[in-house]
Amino acid sequence: SPLPASPPCFFPQAISGHPPSSQAMFGMPMMPGMQPMGAAAAMPAVAGAPKRKSQQEQEKEHIVFVGGLRKTTTEDKVTAHFSKFGQIDSVDIKRLPDGTSRGFAFVKYSEKESVEKVCEARASHMIDNKWVAVRPHGGTQLNEGRREESIMMKRPKKE
Repeated sequence: SPLPASPPCFFPQAISGHPPSSQAMFGMPMMPGMQPMGAAAAMPAVAGAPKRKSQQEQEKEHIVFVGGLRKTTTEDKVTAHFSKFGQIDSVDIKRLPDGTSRGFAFVKYSEKESVEKVCEARASHMIDNKWVAVRPHGGTQLNEGRREESIMMKRPKKE
């Protein structure tokens, strides 16, 4: 027995205002508020216009990730060590629900230049007699920091 005829497919290009090429490219209509994906979408609206950073991205520029802390290291010890690089707004040691340290922290500075100073001195960060790793909490330096951190953590131990 033949199948019943299905209703015709409807692409509301007249409603969305997008040309048929966008429908063909994605196989579906572009709805109001949607933007095409691909190389054209990645370009800024105005050629040469700088990309504006969000409030969250700007805030991350003031934060340093500190890894490899001892479970017993306190916020006061972290503050004491890193305060020589600039004014600290906050130190947040991440903890488990039972209060045990997870071994890493975020140090937030009032100026992003302090973050640069900390990262420049990354070979000299020892807290509680343990070398700790530092890197910016995001941004373009993140991957570079991860690579250098792995090299620093492999240095031979002094006896």
